[in-house]
Amino acid sequence: MSAKTYTKRDIVKRTATNLGVPTVTIEKTVDEVFKTLREIMSEDLKNIRIEIRNFGTLEVKPTRAKPSARDPRTNKIVYVPARRKAHFKPGKLLKQCLCKPLDEL
Repeated sequence: MSAKTYTKRDIVKRTATNLGVPTVTIEKTVDEVFKTLREIMSEDLKNIRIEIRNFGTLEVKPTRAKPSARDPRTNKIVYVPARRKAHFKPGKLLKQCLCKPLDEL
């Protein structure tokens, strides 16, 4: 079973329909929201946490360096430096929606 993919355009259309506002207006707002989130998460800090009530938490967490990772193609040992990764934790309302059995949907 293939996953349904939603794009930013789909989010804009649905939001515009829900609010009864032209998509051009909503498109600018949605673009700015995602741009701002991206800028905050890209800041030069190790730990960043963005908490959006009733939706979830976006975090940027540091990873440790891996001095002995293996390249699967060549089987050589390679060094992977420490970096940062994005992590999403769903909020209470989203968790409740996701925990419903599939046959209820």
